[in-house]
Amino acid sequence: MELSSVYVGVEDMGRAVDFYSELFESEPEQEEERYSIFSFGTVDFGLYNAAFDGYETRFGNNCVPNFEVADVDDAYERIESLAPKMIHETILEFGDYRTFHFVDSEGNEIEVFSLDST
Repeated sequence: MELSSVYVGVEDMGRAVDFYSELFESEPEQEEERYSIFSFGTVDFGLYNAAFDGYETRFGNNCVPNFEVADVDDAYERIESLAPKMIHETILEFGDYRTFHFVDSEGNEIEVFSLDST
């Protein structure tokens, strides 16, 4: 078994694509009103507009995508000005695991972390 993709539900595809384009500093590989995809090598991160298919969705906290970065301090500073809400006011540290969570433009919780082996 191999992970192929992770996707989060979105209410406003344009707003979500704008948010994630700025967050990932890249454009989606595929952009449609129903589903948009950002590719990370062998794993895709998708944005799914369930209303397009006539489904009702409860937004936020359906899944917590976890992104590793080289420098969590730089990421925190950049994302703090981008994200509608930071869940943690500071970076949390658990041994060499440093992390913070924020809320995206559609109410989904996202985690960012780095492993500092100092």
